[in-house]
Amino acid sequence: MAPIVPGIETRDILFASHDPASSRPMLAATLYLPAEADACRVPALVVGHGAGSRRTRHEIFCAEAARQGLVVLALDFRGHGDSEGSADGPMEQDILAAVQVLREMREVNPNAICYRGSSMAGFYGLVAAPEARFAAMVLICPASERVFLDTLDREDATDRDANTDRDDEGGPRFPTPAPGEPPRWEPRALRSYFESQDSLDSASRVLCPVLIIHARNDDVVPFDHSLLLVRHLAGEATLVALPWGGHSTAQHDPDIHRQSLAWLKQILGRPPRSPAAPNVTGRTARI
Repeated sequence: MAPIVPGIETRDILFASHDPASSRPMLAATLYLPAEADACRVPALVVGHGAGSRRTRHEIFCAEAARQGLVVLALDFRGHGDSEGSADGPMEQDILAAVQVLREMREVNPNAICYRGSSMAGFYGLVAAPEARFAAMVLICPASERVFLDTLDREDATDRDANTDRDDEGGPRFPTPAPGEPPRWEPRALRSYFESQDSLDSASRVLCPVLIIHARNDDVVPFDHSLLLVRHLAGEATLVALPWGGHSTAQHDPDIHRQSLAWLKQILGRPPRSPAAPNVTGRTARI
């Protein structure tokens, strides 16, 4: 059931993933519609969650983004939350399906769709970005393919306990829920997928401005991964290194919400760049 947010219309929706290689599972999402969307086309934001999580964990951020004038689509990836299917690898297709939903909405400016992804969703945002044509991206403690492969190795080496605790937000465990309940994983398909991925190569294809926020003491995804991403991103990149907190802290911190939304509004407020203008790459590190 869509959350009740004063002054914001919320709506639960279902749509099919883009993935032509799968059965195109139906994906669950929640739309947050600001009042401004009735009068004019406004920017939009896709919000993605971490491994083992779901869209409802980001309700506070989504509501604040809508209050600031963004149409927000919070997504449950396949195999997670209320979505169908299993987590089988190419979940960037779920992001691309969400982008298409927004581009077809009369309330949305189709040239001003942004992305905010936490942990696993940070990885997939980079993969989806070239085709999605995001206006800007916020990545919070973005995961790497190595993190997923190491997790699969550990799972192969040990007998999984059906009562294993679920990680708060995309941590290094693939929990085993009750049969048929989310999250649902396909380990063999995941291994095959991640063995073919290179997140640094994905970053080199991203042209839009990117803000990365990462805790130095992250014990799930090494902080050094974000340092490498910043060096490989093709467009403007800003890294905020948090001296406090861990892997999930920044995803739910009100100050980080305000900071990331202020950055997005700043980027969206710039005049459109001429296609003929040179691609001047900026690098900013706030340590």
